[in-house]
Amino acid sequence: MARRKKKRGILYRIFRIVLLAHLYFWGIVTVLTILYNFINPPVTPLMIQRYLLKGHPIYKRDYIKLESIPHVTQDMLIAIEDGNYYRHFGFEWKMMREAHEKNKKAGKIRFGGSTISNQLARTIFLTTDRNYFRKYLEAQVTVIMELFMSKRRKLELYFNYVEWGKGIYGIETASRTYYNKSAAKLNKEQSMRMLAILSNPIRYTPHTYANSPSARARMQLMRQYF
Repeated sequence: MARRKKKRGILYRIFRIVLLAHLYFWGIVTVLTILYNFINPPVTPLMIQRYLLKGHPIYKRDYIKLESIPHVTQDMLIAIEDGNYYRHFGFEWKMMREAHEKNKKAGKIRFGGSTISNQLARTIFLTTDRNYFRKYLEAQVTVIMELFMSKRRKLELYFNYVEWGKGIYGIETASRTYYNKSAAKLNKEQSMRMLAILSNPIRYTPHTYANSPSARARMQLMRQYF
């Protein structure tokens, strides 16, 4: 009897610690999400991770408002990354089921089934490490961001914080790096090349996208519909 009570006591303490950890995590993410509606994150965990583990420099970033990004560029991004972006609540269950089945066959996490909201959640608050614990945290961050941030603001942050090369974050920084001009002045072909390499921005650039099978497939899709 005493042993059973002791076991229950240990389980209760573990449950309490886990619950408190979740509450602190939710609170911090909620506060930051509300703040990021009005201010831009000065740095992200992804930037720090890349700098510490890979030695990627963090170049001076150029920020661009969503309204300055050509509508066709916005439409192409949504088409290739998350066609139902403006209609779902952060998750595409069909994509997640398909990714789960592919991962089971592969025996490891290779496919994510991530929406733009999921990608932004890990870009702003987490890292790109592929494991189920990160996916678990990513799901929680996604729900909080869906509750406290507009779709347009999330899309603007996505354009300005996702990785576009070694130490290159955001479409404006990438555009000035690769084409020496603002993203607002990219022509359709240049925009497509920029978006095509988001599948693997560390290995490929808009000038070498043709060496990537996934980037070529993305280019073909954009040319087909745009």
